[in-house]
Amino acid sequence: MATCSVRSVLRPWLEQVKPGGVILTPWENPWICYGLLRMTVDDAGTASGRFSPHSAFMLMRAQRTDLRIFRDVVGDAHRPDESSTALPPWRVTGDDLAAQFAMGMRLRDVWWTWHDDPDVEGVASRLWVATTDATSWAAVDWDGKSDDRFTVWQHGPRRLWDEVEAAYAWWTSHGRPGPERFGLTVTATGETPWLDTPGRPVSATG
Repeated sequence: MATCSVRSVLRPWLEQVKPGGVILTPWENPWICYGLLRMTVDDAGTASGRFSPHSAFMLMRAQRTDLRIFRDVVGDAHRPDESSTALPPWRVTGDDLAAQFAMGMRLRDVWWTWHDDPDVEGVASRLWVATTDATSWAAVDWDGKSDDRFTVWQHGPRRLWDEVEAAYAWWTSHGRPGPERFGLTVTATGETPWLDTPGRPVSATG
């Protein structure tokens, strides 16, 4: 039983637990710290189990990242592409923790931060999203008036806001599942998140 959150299950845990034993750990991803994972280890040394909601603990020190938008990600020389979106940025970062959990399961290397009152004409607040390797970022601007159209800026090899929109569309098309419908299977070589059954893997691209 872990008393801190993890973003990835440590492989030695599988070796240290006998078949039939249980691994119980709070869960985090760069998008949100939320959820409790309960896994059972089988005879092959594979662990699999489901999440439940309402848990949040400090992240394991070895799995933390120290990233800041203007220090580590956005550069003065960046020339982002401009587009627009009808998806309000608070839909994926607001009070709906089920939505945030799903976003984190789909985009396991993406994090976000709000910038209120940026020094930009016509922008009341800006949502930043970025990859943990600091190679791609997107920004979504709200003018403080309109709630049906938002300006999007994207830079890097990945179109991050496109990925966010795809992940949110996937979540809504699957009935807006909560954490209890998600699970994770861990082997010696990797992790596979899934929805409802291990045969339905959760993909970052749909």
